[in-house]
Amino acid sequence: MDSSVEENVPNQTGAESKLAKSEEAGKPSNSIGLLPIMIFLAATVTTAVVVELLPHASKVFPWSSIDSPEDLQQPPPTYAIFGRSPTEEHLVHVVKVLDMFGYQRVGVNESWNLLWAHDYPFLSFASLKNLDQNQLVNHFPGCGYLTNKVDLCTSQLPFLPRAFRLPAQREEFLDYARDNPRALFVQKHNEHRHIKVRAPADIAFGSNDSFVQEFVQRPFLVDGHKFDIGVYVVITSVNPLRAYIYTGDVLFRYCPVKYHPFDAENVDKYIVGDDYLPTWEVPSLRKYYNRFGGSMRTVFEAYVRDQDMEPAKIWPQVEHIIRTTIAAKESDIVNILRSYKTHNFFDLMRFDLFIDEDLKVFLMEANMSPNLSSAHFKPNSLLYEQVLYSVFNLVGIRPLTAASGTLFGESNEMITADKNLATDLNRCAAYDCDKSCNKEECDLCLQCLSGSEYKMLQNAHEEHLHRIDMKRIFPQQIHDLKSFNIMEETANMTKKNAWMTRWFYNKCQFDAAWCN
Repeated sequence: MDSSVEENVPNQTGAESKLAKSEEAGKPSNSIGLLPIMIFLAATVTTAVVVELLPHASKVFPWSSIDSPEDLQQPPPTYAIFGRSPTEEHLVHVVKVLDMFGYQRVGVNESWNLLWAHDYPFLSFASLKNLDQNQLVNHFPGCGYLTNKVDLCTSQLPFLPRAFRLPAQREEFLDYARDNPRALFVQKHNEHRHIKVRAPADIAFGSNDSFVQEFVQRPFLVDGHKFDIGVYVVITSVNPLRAYIYTGDVLFRYCPVKYHPFDAENVDKYIVGDDYLPTWEVPSLRKYYNRFGGSMRTVFEAYVRDQDMEPAKIWPQVEHIIRTTIAAKESDIVNILRSYKTHNFFDLMRFDLFIDEDLKVFLMEANMSPNLSSAHFKPNSLLYEQVLYSVFNLVGIRPLTAASGTLFGESNEMITADKNLATDLNRCAAYDCDKSCNKEECDLCLQCLSGSEYKMLQNAHEEHLHRIDMKRIFPQQIHDLKSFNIMEETANMTKKNAWMTRWFYNKCQFDAAWCN
């Protein structure tokens, strides 16, 4: 209440009270005195002041800020689905998990918090270049450099079977075929359909948007069946790069027909199709899977040990291949991202790999929208839903509870505060980074972080806390801090990737949990 009003009201009331007393004898007994009138006026003024202050009443009168439970409730976050398929059978588990999390579905042209795009959405929605803070999309613009089969397989990375783009590299291919007369080849298209082993003379050299790739002839077999392995990968940030793999299980798919005797005309011997042979139907794996409750990965590892071989050598290769492939394409993705105002994206993809009889791992392809449908194989539903549960938690899409009123993208200081991000305090103090940030040594000091850098570390911290079954592979984990050479590790990285890697390294020095 205004102080002048508070001071003047009692004086006014006293003066008018005296006047009322002097006139009382000359008035009829039923007349209304001035005192009640002045009290009424004072109450009116007081009410007017309170009404004026009402929007700020919580500051003036703290006890008035108690809200009912209904007032505290926020509308549920929303999601939309973009896809060109007439059915959504392939999205059943996506919808199920989001509904269980408390998210409400809306149309793609309505206001949504999450856009789940099965097909590439960026050519259809120009608005994705200007996402709001609380909007998220499940693809990165530019990740086609990873999932485009021609671009990826002709990258000449050492773990990719040799490939040649057609028709541009026709002569190079013919030279390679002459130098390797025992080599077999498959011709592939971006759609990755109708693959078949062919002789060099049978290759369609005039076919655009295709490539020819060497066929690895000595695959590791399980009960005589060739197979591939699908590893689920999530990219949560680009420049700096952060990438994770799902470790809860690996998708193993076996060819329905035994590899030997080899017959190029029978593609079921060497190509994994929709009607593949599942783990629980492979004789030597059935006992481990059905009787002892193993996962697809662990029953395969048990089989490898039965062959007197060590499966542990496989997974470091897998991580190296995925980490190296994503890093090799990061600069291309960054160039595409330059035209996007906010980078509220993540990407769930599946890297498909296979193994030769020496347990050497090769990369086949990366799938932009991996199959998450259990229509063919109902037991796979658990895998898909566990993958989604881990991925959603990692990127900030979490189950709604009575205690969680925040949406993804909103920071909660109870989860991440300044002290959780500050590292290498001795260096910051030694270089007086609180007084001047014009030193390279200060680039991780809290006082010298820009707003965007602070947000990057904040996201990295929250991802680490909510990984569930996701394992960070970039920046890679530090298995032995004493032998880890941070200078060597960051020597060939971009500035931002080296910066992020050093932050994780500093966190690892303080707390061993951050090494993993």
